Amino acid sequence: MSADVFLLLAALGLVTFATRAGGYVMIKMFKTIHPRVEAALDAVPAAVLTTIVVPVAMTSGWKEALTILVSALVGLRFGIISVLIFGTLMIVGLRMLF
Repeated sequence: MSADVFLLLAALGLVTFATRAGGYVMIKMFKTIHPRVEAALDAVPAAVLTTIVVPVAMTSGWKEALTILVSALVGLRFGIISVLIFGTLMIVGLRMLF
């Protein structure tokens, strides 16, 4: 790996760490968090998941879209590990069969 690539990766790592640590420090500075801010922070994981899953479902084939839909339904009943295993097995099976 060249020195330029190493420096770029190190800089990106530092920026990522700074943004995460900065957010943590800012939240810890306040003694209490307003309920609206807490609700917004609680919504972040769902928003991030949506930005990852929806483009895949819309631009890929029917097998991927079906796997995402069924995995979401499985996720309502079971934990994340079950969803990951089920989704992986389902997409591999569908790709092998069709």
